[in-house]
Amino acid sequence: MTTTNFASLQLPDGEIALDEQTRATYGANDYTQEITNKVMPDAVIFASSIADVQATVKFAATHQIAVVPQGAKTSIVNSAAGLAGSLILNLSRMNKILSIEPENQVATVQPGVLNGDLDTQARQVGYFYAPDPGSKPISSIGGNIATNAGGMSSLKYGTTKQSVLGLKVVLANGELLTLGGKTFKNNAAYDLMIGSEGTLGIIVEATLRLLPISLGQPVTGLATFPTIHELMQAVQAVQASCVNPSMLEILNRVSIEALDEYEGSHLGSHGEQALLIFQIDVAAPEALSTVEQVLHTCGATKIDVTADQQRTSEIIKIRQDIFAAGAQYGRLIVEDVAVPLGQLAKVADKAEELASKYDQRLLLLGHAGDGNLHPDIILEDKGGALPEETQRFIDELLAFVIEVKGTVSAEHGIGSLKNAWVPKQLDANVRILQKQIKQVFDPLGILNPGRKI
Repeated sequence: MTTTNFASLQLPDGEIALDEQTRATYGANDYTQEITNKVMPDAVIFASSIADVQATVKFAATHQIAVVPQGAKTSIVNSAAGLAGSLILNLSRMNKILSIEPENQVATVQPGVLNGDLDTQARQVGYFYAPDPGSKPISSIGGNIATNAGGMSSLKYGTTKQSVLGLKVVLANGELLTLGGKTFKNNAAYDLMIGSEGTLGIIVEATLRLLPISLGQPVTGLATFPTIHELMQAVQAVQASCVNPSMLEILNRVSIEALDEYEGSHLGSHGEQALLIFQIDVAAPEALSTVEQVLHTCGATKIDVTADQQRTSEIIKIRQDIFAAGAQYGRLIVEDVAVPLGQLAKVADKAEELASKYDQRLLLLGHAGDGNLHPDIILEDKGGALPEETQRFIDELLAFVIEVKGTVSAEHGIGSLKNAWVPKQLDANVRILQKQIKQVFDPLGILNPGRKI
């Protein structure tokens, strides 16, 4: 039962839900609920306007209640799950594309707009929205900005922050802050909100950069390798070849086997141990021959290249299906690290070594072109705490990532699941400064407490 009286919370356009079923449903992150304690929030607020968000935050400040901003519920670090005595502020109904302006190459959207929907609409006028996380069809723009989401094209086009030009943000006192605008360059203010995971303010509108669709067809390919070590060396070599690829995605043997079973494909029919998916979206005539030469030099056993649109879609789908392919066996424990390019092969080898040491089924994949790996573990059980061996795998691998000057979070955020690793990665003075910034923006500590900081 909730203990707060919500009668004084008047929403101009939104809705307050106090029933147990709604609070239970929206209080849990769909992708972390098996491994986290289930906490029932006091209420779920479905905001439909900026005024709803302001009213909610002012009410929360008055009553000193924690506010958890929530978009499409796709967090895998428990960023948007309920907290005891908290309000879930769900922004999924704020899902309008307010404008697409080809003359300015920008779009203005509400936070609940899905990434894939914006990209689809932009393509109808000859543009595209570059950030493409694996959750593109189901994740919201607000959540993408809050976690600085990456994706397959981050290699060439950057993470979400490279596409954010302006924001409207509701602060912890209910004040509406307007940041940036429609210009591609703007150094007038500090840039603090992107990646802050709802701990400094609540994103209620975003102005985003769109890019014109390039002429011609992209060149897309698959290449197989005898070992994951050689594949990682190939990634580093392609990156240094001046070809400027837009995608370099890797999959290990376990990933190949899972995809073959899930899709009915034959990617591993000849014992392939590692797979590279690559794309050059603007290819000079000599680019393809350069890539093929580099891949063969690094040990590629087979290279399959196409400019056909249908075949390209089939290849991209291989990478998009990997999480579902792994999840067919039970549940996935998803990790998200990034390392310097020169350490890729070493970290991949370490992940495989630890998986063997602790008898873990390792789904190793990722956006290797920018050093981002997802060493994910397949567990056949459907729920409950992590097995001791799985936790040891994670602990030793993340410690090694920090040792080689990498990061324990590349594109998924910190949330609550990775908070314990922040002090091990960040210097003490950095952590102190972050807490001081948090205090300035949120003196009462009501915005998504316990996450990120």
